[in-house]
Amino acid sequence: MIDIVEQTLKTWRQSIFGYGSTDCLLSIGDYIASRGGKDIAVRFRGTYEDEAGARALVEAYGGPQGLINLTGLPEIEPSEAVRGDIVVLDTGQRGDDCFVGALCTGDGIAARLERGTIELNRRLITLTHAWTFPI
Repeated sequence: MIDIVEQTLKTWRQSIFGYGSTDCLLSIGDYIASRGGKDIAVRFRGTYEDEAGARALVEAYGGPQGLINLTGLPEIEPSEAVRGDIVVLDTGQRGDDCFVGALCTGDGIAARLERGTIELNRRLITLTHAWTFPI
């Protein structure tokens, strides 16, 4: 039996990335809603169609962390994130691509990007924020 994290990753891997429908922001929002969290994705779906629109939206809310805070999920220390929690990672880049919302897979994270779903070991990245689901 696969858990909700594996089911989510399977969906991400098998579907095409599309701004305004199945991009990183909306994919994380859909995952949060599937776990019983506040559905923020419905608020933004279809309101933009390209990378520029997505960037403007994320910037207007103060980055991925500002959008995830709209869910009301409790924020935790990034080092305490466990499988199924939501995290923001620092990509080490400058400018608009500095921070990305992702899903904690346990020892790693998974992020949905335009080039596909990437999975990275947590030891190789810096997490800046994390949220967990109430028990």
